Amino acid sequence: MPVADPKDFSARVTALEAKLSTERFDAVASLRMIEEEWARQILGLRLDGKLVADVRRLVERGLDPYLAEDAASHLERAEKWQWEIGTWSSGSGEGLASMFEVRCLQLARAWLFAAGVCRAPGLADEARKLAREVTGDPNRIAKSEQAHADALGRFLSRA
Repeated sequence: MPVADPKDFSARVTALEAKLSTERFDAVASLRMIEEEWARQILGLRLDGKLVADVRRLVERGLDPYLAEDAASHLERAEKWQWEIGTWSSGSGEGLASMFEVRCLQLARAWLFAAGVCRAPGLADEARKLAREVTGDPNRIAKSEQAHADALGRFLSRA
């Protein structure tokens, strides 16, 4: 994957944020995608890969905690935008799909927090909290990601 200049991402985000008051729907949808793309670029991940599985693999191999922190901040912003997108859902199917996206962003971020436990032990609690949100979803939206949540618990117990 070619390495994008962080300034390019920053400029794109700034331009879209300027459109939030006039073209909110399009700006929010684009901001959500750009933030995830930025996180993936930081981590060297393909755009078409499975986010949680790919992040887990990196963390289990020993991801640099500073890269993890940087990527986690972008996934947090992507999650913020995804929550907003979910409020616009016109049917239960759209709402469930949007919530699945939220839960995957949360679980990927939990794994990134796990990568930083060595330098900031409090991140283990943050990772566990996010994983509980994912697994405790009353609709079991992220049931397909359960194995990654379970693996995160095991990983954190060894950290």
